[in-house]
Amino acid sequence: MTQVTDQDPMDFDIWMNMAKNDPRQFESKRMEAIDEVIESAPAERQMHLRRLQWRIDMARERAGTPMAATIAISKMMWDAFYNLKEHYEVLYAEDKAPTQTTAPLESAQVIAFRPQLVEA
Repeated sequence: MTQVTDQDPMDFDIWMNMAKNDPRQFESKRMEAIDEVIESAPAERQMHLRRLQWRIDMARERAGTPMAATIAISKMMWDAFYNLKEHYEVLYAEDKAPTQTTAPLESAQVIAFRPQLVEA
């Protein structure tokens, strides 16, 4: 049985052998490593990271094969990238747009609304 050591916890060959020879240990160690990364993040980001990891885990579960999971997760990554790109373009366009200044209203008419009784 292959063990992950403290000297090099992310050694590819060790993880590959573990996945082939002891999938349960691999999955356990994978979850431990993910939790460590999430726990090392700032507290205000941890919930977002846990939700993202849940989405990744569900994509892996639904995919059926490792290649299908890789493709699904890659699509999630690219969707997030394009979403970020669109937000950047909107912000950049707003930053470059001429500023409009309008004079404040001097007065406004306030309309009083009276509640109506609904007959049952």
